[in-house]
Amino acid sequence: MLASTTTLDAEQKIIGIFENWFRSRKFDDLPASDARTENSKGQTLRHQYRVMEDGTNAYRWLLTEEWEKAHWQEDGLDQTARTRITVTSQGDKVWVLADILPPLEKSRYGGDRPRDTTTPAFIQPLLKAVDFHDGDSPLSAGHSLVRTAEGLDLLLNTIQDENRRGMVLVTTPPEDQTPERWQGTVHDVLKGMHGLTSIHMVAGEKLDAFNSWMGNAHGIAPGSIRTYKASVDLDNRLDGHAHRIMQKHRIYSEASHRLNRLLRRSLIKELAGVELPDTLRRADLEFRKPVRHRQESSVFEQAVETVNLQNENTELNELLDASDTENAVLRALTEEIEQSNRELLDETDILNFEISAKQDELDRAHSEIQRLRHKLWSTGDQDAYIEPAPEEQSAPPESFDELLKRMVELPGVHFSGNEEITRELDDFSDLGESVVQKTWEVLRTFDAYAKARTGKEFDGGIFQYQRNTEHGFYMRIRQISAQESNTVQQNGKMRDQRLFPVPAEVDPSGQMLMYAHVPLATKRGRSPRLHFEDTWALNGQITIGYIGPHLDNKSTN
Repeated sequence: MLASTTTLDAEQKIIGIFENWFRSRKFDDLPASDARTENSKGQTLRHQYRVMEDGTNAYRWLLTEEWEKAHWQEDGLDQTARTRITVTSQGDKVWVLADILPPLEKSRYGGDRPRDTTTPAFIQPLLKAVDFHDGDSPLSAGHSLVRTAEGLDLLLNTIQDENRRGMVLVTTPPEDQTPERWQGTVHDVLKGMHGLTSIHMVAGEKLDAFNSWMGNAHGIAPGSIRTYKASVDLDNRLDGHAHRIMQKHRIYSEASHRLNRLLRRSLIKELAGVELPDTLRRADLEFRKPVRHRQESSVFEQAVETVNLQNENTELNELLDASDTENAVLRALTEEIEQSNRELLDETDILNFEISAKQDELDRAHSEIQRLRHKLWSTGDQDAYIEPAPEEQSAPPESFDELLKRMVELPGVHFSGNEEITRELDDFSDLGESVVQKTWEVLRTFDAYAKARTGKEFDGGIFQYQRNTEHGFYMRIRQISAQESNTVQQNGKMRDQRLFPVPAEVDPSGQMLMYAHVPLATKRGRSPRLHFEDTWALNGQITIGYIGPHLDNKSTN
């Protein structure tokens, strides 16, 4: 298991769950830091605790035990298994890494392989006690049933989550089965997966919409199970071969325990090969440093031991220095790339505005052509060639003050934010009218989306609407960010800045976190952003919580 959480008091809850689990393993006296203890079964438990330079609390436990030999195994094989648990806590962000290092066994096809493991008893209590995430995607003790457009949006965002490390498991029932019946069919196949992956079941009525977005190479067939690795590339058909599919005929014909073992092995292998988060990597280096123990020995022996430890410590420090140097080079390269990306975004903003104006002209031309064709088809009258009177289209607002006043023209949009903050954007002369017009285009897109949903002409969430432009409705949003960075989500001050007022029908508390946002400009006028939430299912509208300067993030912190 590799996951993070920002749940209140998560550190204490997690430590308590692990300590209770150790006590259930007959370790009545838990060891202090840098000490080990042994239980009545001969199992040993070692504990380490460090406070790192940046204030991170780091814990590690190593449980060593002897497993019973399986009946098919050869005699003489080492049966030592080690369960290594690492917990780091900084601010309100807690990381947990739980890894079982099993003994090896002889493969039936030659060579050695790790013995199969089962899900440790502490996994379910952990998932129930706190809200764990893999990247931006939640890990739960159950599975999600995707039956609504909003649920489908969440699943699609989970699959494409760039911060995700583990796999996502998706299944869907056969055409002749309900989700509830299919859940019973695959129960034994999917048991013990929690903590390793998030499990999602797509109801039959949403399967076509799921496959339409995923494409033929990445879709799923009725009655199948598919695992999606991180960094899914939906634009690359060849990438579809990287994500495993378990077809219906196999689920029905093969033993459930064998299919379960195959799935677990693939999930564990994928998770074991990922790059650890920086805080866990640094904690691992800290735990590997030698600890000087006081020994009852002669002065000469103590001196020799001290020299040996100093030499070992020097070597480790040299390795750490080399690693820090390499990281500094990589950070500098990353910053250079990010600066280049920001400059490209500036140029893109201008080009997008010009493209949008051209698109409006094309829309009007297309409308005129359609009217001419219809008139020719109906009457054949020569008047059909007379240029039709242009449709009356109101000009876009020229200021944010005017934009706020004209929001009444867009019934599918509800603005609940601070109008004064939005009007202050007019004070930034470097924004110009193009950013006001871009904001208006975003609001018109939201309004068109709400109308299409209300008229049952479109069945999907706002992210599908923005990504799949084949629906033919008004769409002028180039980029939507569905989430904020982990830094923002784990920082209390930054998170609170994204808590905006909403109507009571949207949330009885009168407030809602809005991480989803649209960039309106970059490196101009404090890089304004529009934060929103798709609340169509609650009030038939998109709720806008904020239009204003870029809120605090890692760069401004």
